Amino acid sequence: MPEVDNSEPLVVPILNLYNSTKVEKDCTFSTIISSILNYFISMISKKVQSSRLTFRLWVGTVKRNLAYDGLRGWLLIIIACNHLYGHFVPQLTRAPLGFVTAAEGFVFLSGFVAYLVYGRLSSNKTQLQRKVWRRCLTIYGFHITAITISFIFVWIFPFYIQQWTGFFNAENWFNNPFQSYISAILLLEHPGYHDILILYLVPMIFLPFAILAINRGQLWLVATSSVLIWLLSQHVTIQPLAGPFNVIFSDITINVSYFDPLAWQIYFYMGFILSYLKHHKGYSFDFPIAVRICLLTCITALFITKHWFPALMEPYLLGSGNASVVYQLSLLLAVYLFMLLNRRIPRLFTLKYPVFLGQHALPVFAFHTVVIYFLQPWSQAYTTQTWYWDLLICIFFIGLLAIPAKLDQMWRSSNRRNQLGVQSKAA
Repeated sequence: MPEVDNSEPLVVPILNLYNSTKVEKDCTFSTIISSILNYFISMISKKVQSSRLTFRLWVGTVKRNLAYDGLRGWLLIIIACNHLYGHFVPQLTRAPLGFVTAAEGFVFLSGFVAYLVYGRLSSNKTQLQRKVWRRCLTIYGFHITAITISFIFVWIFPFYIQQWTGFFNAENWFNNPFQSYISAILLLEHPGYHDILILYLVPMIFLPFAILAINRGQLWLVATSSVLIWLLSQHVTIQPLAGPFNVIFSDITINVSYFDPLAWQIYFYMGFILSYLKHHKGYSFDFPIAVRICLLTCITALFITKHWFPALMEPYLLGSGNASVVYQLSLLLAVYLFMLLNRRIPRLFTLKYPVFLGQHALPVFAFHTVVIYFLQPWSQAYTTQTWYWDLLICIFFIGLLAIPAKLDQMWRSSNRRNQLGVQSKAA
């Protein structure tokens, strides 16, 4: 069956018939139910009067692939552990495969899934733009909300000012919080950990144009544009804006992330293009045995170099913030490895907890950026001393991620119940 998007639920229970005469009001709906589906549901309701029936609606002709949810959930778990900066667990989770981290994988997977979600809307330009840009507003909303909540708590509980002004790169907020907040709204203030969503947001803004181009057979235009923007990012900096910025915001300095969104968009569009080739063109990426051996050898070589001879690659890295070619090649090799693992050990990517987190990735990630402001400085004395404290605190943090996932699940269910109620009244 076709595989699907993972950013919005596409498969949800829509009907439970109880007690032979009544449709349960608690059933949930996916986002928009057309008049045809309303008719379909009403016909089933009339015919099934004496049995308890539960069935699932497949929106469109596609089926949600839980492996993508699971992989995204694992990436969130790894990112959370890495951000605690312990001395033991991150030895296994930070760049374990070579010159690539979970952050690059997260942005790549976002692009991969974006084609699955929005590529099917390519025939309707207006609907495509509306849905993609609405998603952009949602991402932006979570980004600003996470910053707002983080610094409300920082203001109420000023326990770790030294760490926040130093390691967390949040000194502006203690010089002038109002100017810092306005600057954050303008995406010119990126305090620590509040930068990854921007790397997702920026390429999403241009997604409708990429989908329309690829639908016209202009894959070359999308790929070339992404590479040219990446090349441009290697030479363009934010410094020209520093002068006007200091005139408007006199008490703070411009504070943008080490990670350049114009460079990192290449990861997003790598995922987008590979998703198009896999799901639209039918490429299976089943290479001859000689090619597979060569690719796996490259993965092994990068792994050995990263962990035992990192100095050999230093002249070619140019920093992960600029998405250097070494990081790009490492990412593609890691993607190939995970593709093989998914084919050989699919259960690894469909475990319930990672899938659950991956299905609610946006609130989970935003939540983690708030909690980390207190958990990381508090836990440093423990996570840097003994391996078992590092492991236990990582497990605790991973468990906390279920809170925003569950709240988001409840909120979505409530929305669907409300939609069902409105449609029932209209009928």
